[in-house]
Amino acid sequence: MKLAVIVTEFPKSTETFIYRDLMKFIEAGVDVRLYHVAPFRHAQPLHGFAAPLEGRAVDIGFVQPAALARALARRPAALAASIARMLHAYRRHPRIAAKSLALVPKALAIAEDARAWGATHVHAEFAGHPATAAWLGHLAGGLPYSVSCRAHDVFRTQALLAEKIGAAAAVRTVSEFGRDFLRANVAGMAARDIHVIHSSVDVTRITPVADLPATDPFRILYVGALEPKKGVQHLLDALVLAGSALGEWRCDLIGHGPDADTLRARAAQLGLADRVRFHGAQPFEVVAEAYRTASVCVAPSVIGPDGRQEGIPNVMIEALAYQRPAITTAISGIPELIRDGETGLLVPPGDSSALAAALARVHDDPLAALAMAKRGRAHVETEFDLEKNARRQLALFFPE
Repeated sequence: MKLAVIVTEFPKSTETFIYRDLMKFIEAGVDVRLYHVAPFRHAQPLHGFAAPLEGRAVDIGFVQPAALARALARRPAALAASIARMLHAYRRHPRIAAKSLALVPKALAIAEDARAWGATHVHAEFAGHPATAAWLGHLAGGLPYSVSCRAHDVFRTQALLAEKIGAAAAVRTVSEFGRDFLRANVAGMAARDIHVIHSSVDVTRITPVADLPATDPFRILYVGALEPKKGVQHLLDALVLAGSALGEWRCDLIGHGPDADTLRARAAQLGLADRVRFHGAQPFEVVAEAYRTASVCVAPSVIGPDGRQEGIPNVMIEALAYQRPAITTAISGIPELIRDGETGLLVPPGDSSALAAALARVHDDPLAALAMAKRGRAHVETEFDLEKNARRQLALFFPE
């Protein structure tokens, strides 16, 4: 079996959830070829566990006159109609329209390369530009394809989703919330068979931490991008509000992003510079050790500009896999993972006072916090296990 996979960017340190799936597909005997819509990111490190994927990535440029000419000669009407539909759908989103138009030759070249390589299926790992590329290639005579719908790729705009998802052989979302959103907001999806397959971790390779959360010092961990939808500014405000209630505490922020400098300045302004440490992007081996030593893991997610929001934060899945207490917000599909008071704690998005109270709750009762984390680990084993969910995805790509 040969599977062509289209992602937006490669490498991308925050997309471990995709790379875990691909590595599991390869372990199952599937030959994977990886295509990226954006140019290859030479400055971005690739986590060690995903290093084999670099040799499977094909860097196809945007200037592809030969592929465009062959597609026009083969299916001129279909290609012209699909471009027209695309531009009409994105008429209120000029930036997306321009990027999608520039993507057309590259999408056609990806379709040609995948077919020549011997792929029998194409999978788009987002409903945005990767799905556009798969859809264009398919309409020009390319392979059948499927789409994974995750979060902002469907929440930000639903333009062209009816066409891209409607033509897909299979559709997968990572949450029930996402499935219900598509059925309510995208034409033709109400009766569509949409498969909910959560993003996953390999729980068999993660030994749960049995220790009580430490309180001296109380170690608070955030892992993720430093961008508006992550709500890190509310964590900083919560630390000020919690004050002495957390005793001797330390907060580690692992990740990078456009808000990094602003957040550093905010931490200094709040007098937190000595206790809040910005570590930048780190290899997963370092992140794994941070999970193991954390007293609590926090994902203070909010709904950001243009409706950008999480699906289910993978860092929360990882935190529970390591059996660490977790605090996050009640948006999108998050309550499917974090059940308030049962597998972790939920607070309203943007509510720094509630977040401060949740941190104090973990600090004050580490035994109860560990009990929640144990229930969280069991929930991950049942619903978010990589082995099980990889098999479910492969059954969509290669039905018997």
